[in-house]
Amino acid sequence: MSWGWIILMVFLVSVVQLPLLKLNHGTTLDRTMWSIIYLLGFVVTIAIGGWQYHRLHPKWQRLTGQDWGLMIKGYAFMIFAEIVLGVLNKMLYHETSTQNNQTITTLMDRGTLTMVLLAVTAVCASPIIEELTFRGLLIDGCFSAESFWLPIVISGIVFSIPHASNNPVSWIIYAVMGGTFAYVYKRTGKLQSTILMHAFNNLIAVAIMLTTLGH
Repeated sequence: MSWGWIILMVFLVSVVQLPLLKLNHGTTLDRTMWSIIYLLGFVVTIAIGGWQYHRLHPKWQRLTGQDWGLMIKGYAFMIFAEIVLGVLNKMLYHETSTQNNQTITTLMDRGTLTMVLLAVTAVCASPIIEELTFRGLLIDGCFSAESFWLPIVISGIVFSIPHASNNPVSWIIYAVMGGTFAYVYKRTGKLQSTILMHAFNNLIAVAIMLTTLGH
């Protein structure tokens, strides 16, 4: 697989949220149209990524108890790293949240329709797209099966690019997150392991954001 597919998927990951900016303008019909375009963007992006990934992995394997154990350990490490880096981010840059999360919270506060669509896709669609792109296609499509640490590092770096970071610590937070997902994927060889981890992480993040709306 060429890097062209990775570049295309990273581009789609970066632009698929743009229709949200139109949801507070125009008539009800306009908002409905942009909502449909927004959701179709996710469907098309998942279809493209899934088609390419299926060419690399035609067979589906179920998660084992060992896989679940590794997922839990990986998630625990990720949370520990986020807490440590979050404290560092607050000390150095006086930020209690990453710029990416602040942007999402601002979008969710623009209206009920935006909030619902963003919350649903953040938990149910974005993890699939991002794991297809930054783990499945990038690691399996651009690196040999024998390569271990290099694809993990590259996956973490590339994963951090579309997540809006305004300082080095914020950037490292997403790089560590992406690297952790990549490590779990390399160990399990099953993309659903990191999709579930990513979805759960986003679920917690969205729940926290919802509690801060209006404050």
